[in-house]
Amino acid sequence: MPSPIAHSIIGYLLSRLPTAKKALPGKWMSLTPIAAAYGVLVSNLPDLDFIPQIITGFRFHRGPSHSFLAAVLVSTLLTSIIYRFYRRTHYTSLLTSTLGVYCTHLLMDLFTSGGTGLPLLWPLSDRTFRAPFVLFPPVHHSRGLIDISHFTFISIELLYAVTLFLVAGVIKSHWQRQTRRRDVSSPQ
Repeated sequence: MPSPIAHSIIGYLLSRLPTAKKALPGKWMSLTPIAAAYGVLVSNLPDLDFIPQIITGFRFHRGPSHSFLAAVLVSTLLTSIIYRFYRRTHYTSLLTSTLGVYCTHLLMDLFTSGGTGLPLLWPLSDRTFRAPFVLFPPVHHSRGLIDISHFTFISIELLYAVTLFLVAGVIKSHWQRQTRRRDVSSPQ
C-alpha cells in the first residue's frame, strides 16, 4: 500500500492547485503551511481506521473508511466545520477540493498489491475493488520497520514523489507563462 508519505505528497500537491486557493481565499490560503497541512491531513484520513483496529483487535483497515460514502461524509463534515468558523470560504470549492483529496487516497490504494481490495460501494455492497495492475508494491509490516525487502517499496515511492513534483513544477511553470502572456496581451 502507499505509505503515509505517498498519500501526504499527493495531498500537499493538490492543496497547492488554483482550485484549492479559490476554496480558501485571502489570508487563510496564503498561510501555506496551514493549507498544506489540511491537504496532508485529508489525504491520510482513510488510514486512521487503524486506531479502532488497535483498540478492538478487529480488522478495520481498508474497511468503510475506504468507501465513497465515507469520502462524502468526511468531506462534508470538514468543509462544514471550516465554513462555520471561516465564512469567507467558498463552500462548494472547498467541498470539491476536500472530496478530491480524500478520493486520491482511495485511488492510490486501488493500485496496491496485496489485500482484498476496497469496499468502494459500502454499505450498498460488500464487493471489493482492485485495479487490474499494480503501481505500489506491498509492504511487509511483519518484517519490522527496517528490512532490506523495503528497498523496492521505498524506491518506488521516491520515484513517485520525484515524478509528481516534476510534473507539478512543469504545470506551474506553464500556468505562470500563460498568465503572463494574458497579462501582457490584454489591453489596459
